[in-house]
Amino acid sequence: MPLLFLERFPWPSLQTYTALSTVLLAGSILSAYTTVTETGLDTEADDSPPRPSEDTEHQLHSLGDRVAFDVLWYLVSDSFYVWVLVNTACCFLMLVAKMIQCIVFGPLRVSEKQHLKDKFWNFIFYKFIFIFGVLNVQTVEEVVMWCLWFAALVFLHLMVQLCKDRFEYLSFSPTIPMGSHVRVLSLLVSMLLSCGGLAVVCGLVGHSHGMHTMAFMAAECLLVTVRTGHVITRYIIHLWDLNRAGTWESKGTYVYYTDFIMELALLSLDLMHHIHMLLFGNIWLSMASLVIFMQLRYLFHEVQRRIRRHKNYLRVIDSMEARFAVATTEELTANSDDCAICWDSMQSARKLPCGHLFHNSCLRSWLEQDTSCPTCRMSLNISEGNRVQEARAGEPLDNTMGPVPGPEARPHLNQHNHFFHFDGSRIASWLPSFSVEVMHTTNILGIAQTNNSQLNAMAHQIQEMFPQVPYHLVLQDLQLTRSVEITTDNILEGRIQVPFPAQGSEPAPCR
Repeated sequence: MPLLFLERFPWPSLQTYTALSTVLLAGSILSAYTTVTETGLDTEADDSPPRPSEDTEHQLHSLGDRVAFDVLWYLVSDSFYVWVLVNTACCFLMLVAKMIQCIVFGPLRVSEKQHLKDKFWNFIFYKFIFIFGVLNVQTVEEVVMWCLWFAALVFLHLMVQLCKDRFEYLSFSPTIPMGSHVRVLSLLVSMLLSCGGLAVVCGLVGHSHGMHTMAFMAAECLLVTVRTGHVITRYIIHLWDLNRAGTWESKGTYVYYTDFIMELALLSLDLMHHIHMLLFGNIWLSMASLVIFMQLRYLFHEVQRRIRRHKNYLRVIDSMEARFAVATTEELTANSDDCAICWDSMQSARKLPCGHLFHNSCLRSWLEQDTSCPTCRMSLNISEGNRVQEARAGEPLDNTMGPVPGPEARPHLNQHNHFFHFDGSRIASWLPSFSVEVMHTTNILGIAQTNNSQLNAMAHQIQEMFPQVPYHLVLQDLQLTRSVEITTDNILEGRIQVPFPAQGSEPAPCR
């Protein structure tokens, strides 16, 4: 994380921050009121900020309104007091966020808190680069306006991230009251309407400040809108599945294409946004350009990875439909058991060569990760010439986010060893003797791909299946096993000691 050291800074609690902000605002208003009533804004020096027009003053009928307006104008015009107002706005947003947490979410889980921290500090870092590296603002007024704009954006981003994490938790929990879903979905709709309000502000500000400013603001607004729409769409699909009788075979297809379209749209928008930053800012030889280039490289590789994964998905679909026939009614009756993947009853299924039956969607999801039977581990060898295995071998490990075979199932490494021994005693008694062994492994690059980002992706996948397991315990075990499958077995067999806190599904009152 770019600003990791800021997490360790002893930040005050929300109660302390609110009290300090209130005292600071009250002192600023008192100071401005004293200045306005004693000296008057009309007697200030010529270099003071311009007064409002006479038409505006005529609209203030009473003396109290006029004094209040003068105090507000003084606060906005002063280069110090305006930051007090910005701090007050940020404090207000934090209080609103805390109220939303108490009403909608209740106590947050450890993974949700960590995701919020990561999202917040990354947002602060990149927007600091944007304001002072790309825009290169020169006046306090511009900095204040951009700070207020990004304060509203980070509020929406954090709320959407929290809704996404809570939806993933609720969707994997067996018994959740409908009220919990309604609260989260209502908040998402409110966030979507707020994005519409930001779009109106974007149009008004962009009309007066130029097309580049409007493009920057529109890109940020579209990013949070697409993220909100993505979570809402996934939620609608999940609720539709809950209210259906029986198993919805097509759910996996709808979920996959929703994720694929939304993620590709997000990556494309973010990619164009960063290209616009690079071309607009003329920052080819600066620290900001390095940060933007790194982000562009990451986004470009993410687009490539997502497209490769989609091609692999299509190959799995074609191979599965061509090789594995749909089970007949007699076969379903003879094998009257549940699907071994989702443990749900089967009204329709596909039959593998080994005779085991699985749901079509469950089998498709499994074959994206592993090409063996989920029950007996018989190799299925789908795709001609093992194209799927080759495609997956060419990707990073987090592309498919599937289980990694254990050490006994990994392919044998093609090694070439070269041994050299030098015996110095044959030449002179004082010369040393030493040996050098050079080992060349042909697929060492494939093993080296399991880096930290891939471990994080694997840890997030395991947490989707076991949300009660703390993130740091999952990551710690993955650093030893390097395998989703082995870590999952460790959790199921109790090798990972997991604290199980008593947490209800209904939100508890916040302290």
